[in-house]
Amino acid sequence: MIRKTPPEQSVAYLRKYRQAGWGFLILNIVWVVVFFHFLSLMNIGTFVYAAAGFCLLLIAVLAWFVGRGSRKLTLVLALVYAGRSLVSLYTVATGAAFPAVPYVLPCLFFSFYLLGRAVWDWP
Repeated sequence: MIRKTPPEQSVAYLRKYRQAGWGFLILNIVWVVVFFHFLSLMNIGTFVYAAAGFCLLLIAVLAWFVGRGSRKLTLVLALVYAGRSLVSLYTVATGAAFPAVPYVLPCLFFSFYLLGRAVWDWP
């Protein structure tokens, strides 16, 4: 059976999703690196490094699906990142934030913007 590609799956349509996928991957890698820089001051074991590896693998898989044009996943991730950004902003404003949060807050905002740009067709 030959399946015809719907018009919304065209190259122009997928361009924003590819950009969102790459941006999501890169910004989350920066996020993990910054947090590990702040965690390196503590005594962390092998389990933490294994968890970070799993986290990076999960981020890569999610970025791959976003880059392929998965609209529902991108919508859910955009809503999650909107919530993460608001909660992080609130903790920074109240002074109860982990020391790395002010440094990774721009990563959260940019991730939300890239995901929202793909889903809601922002400029």
